[in-house]
Amino acid sequence: MNLLKEANYYFITDEKIELSPVEQVEIAVNQGVKIVQYRRKNVSGKTLYEEASQIADICKDKALFIVNDRIDIAQAVDADGVHLGQDDLPYKVCRGLVEDMILGVSTHNLEQALEVEGVADYIGIGPVHSTETKRDKWKELGIQGALEIAEKVNVPTTAIGGISYDDLEPLSRSFDMVCAISSVTRTENISKSIRKFETDFMKFKRSIS
Repeated sequence: MNLLKEANYYFITDEKIELSPVEQVEIAVNQGVKIVQYRRKNVSGKTLYEEASQIADICKDKALFIVNDRIDIAQAVDADGVHLGQDDLPYKVCRGLVEDMILGVSTHNLEQALEVEGVADYIGIGPVHSTETKRDKWKELGIQGALEIAEKVNVPTTAIGGISYDDLEPLSRSFDMVCAISSVTRTENISKSIRKFETDFMKFKRSIS
């Protein structure tokens, strides 16, 4: 759990690039990332388990390993936590199943954020901007809208949704973590991009605190 306090750039695996999720996580952890989420759709349970097992080994004692949606996979590989969206298993039910795990929940407005803060260990807030990575039914919040939500909750928060490097400094005013997928993973040098987001967001946070 201490690593959650140290996290800056929240890395989520990207299915739409040539590197496998395992390779992506290895790069992210090597660049100092303290929290990674394994998100994978439309593959077999066997594939999920095998990849998650490898990722768990990479993250051990270095980064928190969060599994998206799949509590069973998270438990099977002894991951650090699970992340739920608004349409997944209800977070209160999940909390009872994973009492010793980190629970993250995606929220899209202030009402949702306030509702889950007493149960979740951290909250995702977004979409800050519209994004091609994940087309969402929820309204774009904008920088200011996202900040206003983050300022009103008392658990760690991560901003997500179409975030670019230029957003890091303003988001650091109220967010503990920031997540960007395509603007990092779909660059010419993913290793360099991950490192830049990790180190610079940390610097911005420290300059404000």
